[in-house]
Amino acid sequence: MSSLRLFVISFTALLLEASLLACRSSSATETATPEATQLTGQQLAQAHCSSCHQFPDPSLLDKKTWQQGVLPNMALRLGVSTEQMAFYSTIADPTEQQRVIASGLFPTTPVIHPTDWQKIVTYYQTEAPETPRPQPAHRPVRTELPLFQAQTPAGTLNGMVTLLQYDSLSHRIWAGDRSGHLYAFNDRLERLDSARVGSPPVGLRTNRDGSFDLLAIGLMDPNDQQTGEWLHLPNTRQPAAPRIQTLQRPVDAAFADLNRDGREDVVVCQFGNYFGQLTWHEQLSSGYKTHVIEAVPGARQTLIRDVDGDRWPDIVALLTQGDEQVAVFYNLRNGFFRKETVLRFPPVYGSSYVTLSDVDRDGDEDLVYTNGDNADYSIVPKAYHGVRIFLNNGQFRFKQAWFYPMHGASKVVARDFDQDGDIDLAAIAYFPDFSQQPNQGFVYFENEGKLSFRPRTFLKAGRGRWLTMDAGDIDQDGDEDILLGSYFQPVNPKYRDLMETWRKPGTGITLLRNTLRSAAPGNKQLAGSTFR
Repeated sequence: MSSLRLFVISFTALLLEASLLACRSSSATETATPEATQLTGQQLAQAHCSSCHQFPDPSLLDKKTWQQGVLPNMALRLGVSTEQMAFYSTIADPTEQQRVIASGLFPTTPVIHPTDWQKIVTYYQTEAPETPRPQPAHRPVRTELPLFQAQTPAGTLNGMVTLLQYDSLSHRIWAGDRSGHLYAFNDRLERLDSARVGSPPVGLRTNRDGSFDLLAIGLMDPNDQQTGEWLHLPNTRQPAAPRIQTLQRPVDAAFADLNRDGREDVVVCQFGNYFGQLTWHEQLSSGYKTHVIEAVPGARQTLIRDVDGDRWPDIVALLTQGDEQVAVFYNLRNGFFRKETVLRFPPVYGSSYVTLSDVDRDGDEDLVYTNGDNADYSIVPKAYHGVRIFLNNGQFRFKQAWFYPMHGASKVVARDFDQDGDIDLAAIAYFPDFSQQPNQGFVYFENEGKLSFRPRTFLKAGRGRWLTMDAGDIDQDGDEDILLGSYFQPVNPKYRDLMETWRKPGTGITLLRNTLRSAAPGNKQLAGSTFR
């Protein structure tokens, strides 16, 4: 046997050993510390990290962030942290705290030898850059938005917007806030109606009979309490009736008759925190029956499509919080689904949104994606945050074809805003680099053809900290307008002027009114303050 072959066999065996240690559960009877291995820090990191998610290369973060943010959390998950009790004390709710302890997610005994753990630490500290990598070269954002007129009439809603959605049935704008209220506005952003829900609304679907269904998140801040609900409101004057309860921080709902029994079912992303799940809720003759599709935290968004052409609805899901990926759950026609991951990203990417649109106009839907969630263990500017287009090869396999770096990107909408026959993009960022000028909390990408986009924004884009966005023909003049919803959260004190603007009463919603059609003779202009 050659020495090269012997090395390959030995190395494979060592990787297998490390992988088994990484995946091993920490039961109460396991007290012995695993033996040290002969693997290098890189090999250990690849084995342990890749057992749960895509391997994060050291270059993704700077040394300080690895040392003070990410590695301490990894130490908790490998049972080698000395701060475990301090960590549990940060969970205020006793029931939630006991759930976390009982889960074994943070082992009480090491699953890796301290020497091996130190090798991993040294590997990241040695290989990581001193400072975060700069963004790659890209076209600068221009402060001119000739297609849109920005309007924020005084007194609409304060900057705590959790839901913002245009309803094409009633031609109303629906907005929800952190205090648990739901509001209806007309196309001039004048308040028409309101209702008290109880917890922050994050999703809404209107029905043809005038009633609507509402997704309420429960507690909005990171938690694993089961206080979310799927509600039905006959109208704004009657109390909401719960249809599905005990949801774990739900953030998204989609609808389809998944089992083709003639009744509409609901797919819910229960984002959670340390726990969570993607579930579908089968509508019965009375009530709903819950089915777990995948029990993972971070289920962010689902799109219903017949991906394989068998006339049964499949589920395209964006999963975040660790094992970040876009996955297709193929309908097996028996209440179960087969998972196939089509895109996977490192756990520090901060995947935030995905939509499907035929960008290259070849007859199939491409995937437009944002990543920029920057609220966990690595709160630094990331060069790989931004907006991406993955082209579909016709078999629902995707390859990246375009990337625009955008710090903190959180959502993208793909529409033909200028009606020239191609798809334009509008994106928001909840975690932009506030030192950048112009402010890139909102960027409009005008499609110039051949995957070339001109980035633009408007002068007062820093007027809000944009958490929500929707698009639709709000003023009913034949073109697509854009709605932006602001949610106040403090940032670095050096941006005090921005924060004071976000805090001002009535600045929670901004309408970017498309002027393509409204400039035609006979079309009335909207009242209210305007700015470029």
